[in-house]
Amino acid sequence: MKNYFYLGIGIIITLIVCLLGYGIYMNQRGENEIAQRMENLRLPLTGTEVREREIRPMVELELANLYCDDMTDVIARENGRVTQVFVEKHSNVTAGKPLMQLVDEDIPLKLKQVDSDILEAEAQLLKTRNSYNRYKQLRESQAISAEKYDEAEADYKAAQAKLSNCEVVREQLLMRQSRQMVTSSIDGEVLRLYQSEGAYVTAGTPVALVGDFSKLYFTAPVVDEQAQRMEIGRQINLTIAGGAASVLGGEALPKSYGANYSAGNLGDDQIFTAAVIKITPGLDEPATVRQVVWQIDNRVGLLEPGAYRKLRLYANTTRKCLAVPMAAFVDESHNRVSVMEADGRLGFRDVVSNLLSSLSIGRDIPNGKYQIRVLCRENDTFDWAWAAQAACRYVELTIEDN
Repeated sequence: MKNYFYLGIGIIITLIVCLLGYGIYMNQRGENEIAQRMENLRLPLTGTEVREREIRPMVELELANLYCDDMTDVIARENGRVTQVFVEKHSNVTAGKPLMQLVDEDIPLKLKQVDSDILEAEAQLLKTRNSYNRYKQLRESQAISAEKYDEAEADYKAAQAKLSNCEVVREQLLMRQSRQMVTSSIDGEVLRLYQSEGAYVTAGTPVALVGDFSKLYFTAPVVDEQAQRMEIGRQINLTIAGGAASVLGGEALPKSYGANYSAGNLGDDQIFTAAVIKITPGLDEPATVRQVVWQIDNRVGLLEPGAYRKLRLYANTTRKCLAVPMAAFVDESHNRVSVMEADGRLGFRDVVSNLLSSLSIGRDIPNGKYQIRVLCRENDTFDWAWAAQAACRYVELTIEDN
């Protein structure tokens, strides 16, 4: 019995030692596997510097209607036949300059008649005034009755009124005669001549079209967030890529009115200057959408009122931004980028991008592939998404050696 007891004790001790050894072995093996897995989790990272660059914001309007405040028809204010035209089409005129001479043959005859009536009225006035003075003296000496005196006074006043009426008629005829000289009401260029010599026109008939296209205007709705960044009077550059007055392809600008070109214009290389002149409602009033009015400096004479496509507005001032390489993005939508934090840990940052334009694209940016993307976001939100209605969702470009 004692031998069996010692044999059992030995077996138990042997099992305990085996289990302890196996546990030590499994523990060591687990630590090795964990160490190996941790080693496998290490990723090789290539760092690149995010560089600061200057960009020039650009906005493109698909369609804009240019209009002019200084364009009007010159109206004939009297009937008459055109006897002389003093200007030609495309002539530059100032306000008050004669354009045409009209002649109404009845006016000179009426002037002669009224002159005769004035002479007769003056003679009648002289006669009644003398009679009135005599009767006045006789009345003072009680030589005539009051009835005779009142009659003489009435005749004298009637003669005065008749002479005054004749003079008024003469002034009216002289005014009508002066209106037969048709003059320009504004400064500008003669765009149309509706009448020629020998034509008979009536009062109210347009005889010429005069306009000043040195300043043109267009309006566009702007959301409040963008309107708040605008300043009245701040100048921007403007180009036109298509439309009624296309400046691409080396073609001359088609003109509906045929206005003159000014010296010094650059044709299809012309860059116009524009400025915001009015924002409605004002920036101090709450509104979601505002109407913005721009004024274009068109002294070169290349533009006329009409509809134009693809107006591109460029800011005169540049803005600084950080250029992030495409390889640094960690998501397919390219909205997050991995960065090295100040404490040496790997972190992530959200990237907000806008559709921008620069005259020096690619300068001071590391070589690689980049995308110019069209993004949009809802008002009062900070999440950017693909612009669903954009004609081009993104443009990919490769930069090599700047």
